[in-house]
Amino acid sequence: MIAPSSGVRWTIVVADDDPDYRYFVRFLLGPMADTVIIVGEAGGGEEALALVLRKRPDIVVADLLMPRLNGIELTRRIKQELRDTKIILMTAYPGGANRRLAFVGGADGFLDKTALVTDLLPAIRDIVGLLR
Repeated sequence: MIAPSSGVRWTIVVADDDPDYRYFVRFLLGPMADTVIIVGEAGGGEEALALVLRKRPDIVVADLLMPRLNGIELTRRIKQELRDTKIILMTAYPGGANRRLAFVGGADGFLDKTALVTDLLPAIRDIVGLLR
């Protein structure tokens, strides 16, 4: 387990229009409770953007496809305002085109939702390592 320096926990906002996936991400992050804390959740892209600009989290875990503002546009807008915020996009459609679009849009990570059980914690650990 990677622990932040000086006992500070890194903050996370979770954005997905499916409440079950938001719950699942919270559940999966449970073992990292001494390292990260979820400071907010959003059910859509516009709501996520407002929340991120208000809470200024270290990490955003967001769905690629959300109503009113997709994950790629959300990423672009967040990076314009909060360049150091790390963003992990997740999707049930992880094809190469989506992966390329995510990284071109500024995402720091990209996950297949079907592999969250095995890939989310390592991705967060990698991102936390970048925040050091």
